[in-house]
Amino acid sequence: MSVLSRILLVFPFVLAGCSTAPSVASHAAERTRSNGTVKAGITPSSVAISPSGKFAYVTNSNGGNILIYPVSGSGKLADRAIASVASGWGPNMIAIDPAGRFAYTADTDSTAVSAFRIDAKTGALAPVKGSPFHAGKNPTFIAITSSGKYAYVSNYGETTISAYSIDADTGALHEVRGSPFESGKAPACLAVDSAGRHLFVANSASNSVSVFDIGADGSLKMIQGSPFRTGSGPFAIALSPSGKYAYVTNSLTTSVSAFSIDGNGKMTAIPGSPYQAGLTPLYVTVDPAGRHVYVVNWLGGVSGYEIDAKSGGLSQLPKSPFETGHAPKSVTVDPANRFVYVTNGGDNNVTAYEISPSGELLFLGR
Repeated sequence: MSVLSRILLVFPFVLAGCSTAPSVASHAAERTRSNGTVKAGITPSSVAISPSGKFAYVTNSNGGNILIYPVSGSGKLADRAIASVASGWGPNMIAIDPAGRFAYTADTDSTAVSAFRIDAKTGALAPVKGSPFHAGKNPTFIAITSSGKYAYVSNYGETTISAYSIDADTGALHEVRGSPFESGKAPACLAVDSAGRHLFVANSASNSVSVFDIGADGSLKMIQGSPFRTGSGPFAIALSPSGKYAYVTNSLTTSVSAFSIDGNGKMTAIPGSPYQAGLTPLYVTVDPAGRHVYVVNWLGGVSGYEIDAKSGGLSQLPKSPFETGHAPKSVTVDPANRFVYVTNGGDNNVTAYEISPSGELLFLGR
């Protein structure tokens, strides 16, 4: 195994809290605790906001659970979680289906995906019958099609993607024919376009993104010309709502790459790409309006960018990078495009921000 592969294979376990957090002095959490920051168990890794915007679900990788928080109209999480629900070993990513009926966690320290039914009124989670469902080695990320029919899981410890159909009544997962599908070395984050036509997978140890056609039965077929080259250590990928642009974090550098996407899924680097980010850029997200990109830098801060509507290129927002806690791991924008939530794995908390009209992140309550 190459040195690059060995380094990259550590990342899911860093995210799961099994490695030492970076020794970087940081008092950001103390300064922001009264401004939308709440305690969130042991090594929070990801946040999902319900489609209604009323509940937040936070995975605790070292706690092996999901914490549920009510969300106020002002975007703040409740001071305390109203429930803690056991998940599998090392839950990393949590994803909610578009209808808000089911939630799924990729349990990185296992070979399984946990599934839950969501009570729309109370936000409570109940295990789906048959859960957990089999996946490959070190399942890390989940993507669900906009139709809610199919789910895809990256098996970071292998070179594969597990594909499932979702039972519309129960939320149970059933592997589609041909699953798992080959992608690249250490497949990490993956994303489905809004039309449900293509799946994009960042292959961390292959320095590439694989693009697949999604069949009518949910099966995957790599498109012509795939995989496409990226920067060093691509870890996360996010698509614009239009499906025209893709943004990829290069975790072994300090940059984020931007690509245009044609109707067949082909990726072409945008002139000016890659763009400067912070140290060890990990997660990336695009806001629901398709105006801004936010990148979490594991060694400090969230880099924010404005998207050029014509080219898809990025320009850094004023005051970026924005302050976070210690060892931030993920960044999430709420469905209404008003608030941003960042998990701080080194501080065991989540910080909430308001999005200004210009895209700047403002601590809630400040």
